[in-house]
Order: sequence, then structure tokens, then C-alpha cells
Amino acid sequence: MNVRFTGRHVGIGDADREYAEGKVAALARFHRHLMDLEIRVMMDGADMERVELEADLGRTRAVARAEAQRFRPAFDEAIEALKRQLLKDKEKVVDRRRRASRRNASGNGPEGRTP
Repeated sequence: MNVRFTGRHVGIGDADREYAEGKVAALARFHRHLMDLEIRVMMDGADMERVELEADLGRTRAVARAEAQRFRPAFDEAIEALKRQLLKDKEKVVDRRRRASRRNASGNGPEGRTP
């Protein structure tokens, strides 16, 4: 998985990068088609940091945003929102496959029809 960091009007320290990369590595278990992840950190005013995570899932994209006084709480909030989105997308894919396999097994699918 490719991870890109972008800081707008703020620098991202090495400790914060390592923290984020550790959390992002765990996301691979939630969705196997997670290809790219962009982490954007922006200053919102003088005292709030906004973190935006954008994940490329192959056929779709997932975006999560959060704000907090510091980077880590904002990042943690955004990563939890992204996890929920990844799990929801994964459940949709699995459900779609299950419905298709049941339809084909019952003979109502395109391969199971008899003339």
C-alpha cells in the first residue's frame, strides 16, 4: 500500500509520520483492495489541525475527516471513521458475492437456466 503525506501550512514530524504509518498498516486487514492512502494535514485557524484521509479502494474512494487541537487525536478520529467506511464497503462486496452464489446455486442465474 502506498501512503502519501501532505502538510498544508503545517509540517509533519517524523514521530507523527511513524505513528500514522503504524496505524495505517493495520487498515490492510479491513479491506484487501486498499491500494493508496493520502494523509492530508491542514491548519484550520491558529489552533485547530484538520486531518483528511483519502483511500483508493480500486473501484471506489473513501474519505474521512476530523479536527482536533493536535495531530494525533485528529488522526485517531479520522482513522476510526475510515475503518467504519472500509468495513461497510467490504460487507457490501461480500453480501453481493453471497447473493450471486446463492442465485447461481438455485438455478436462477444465467449459468443455471435450463431451456
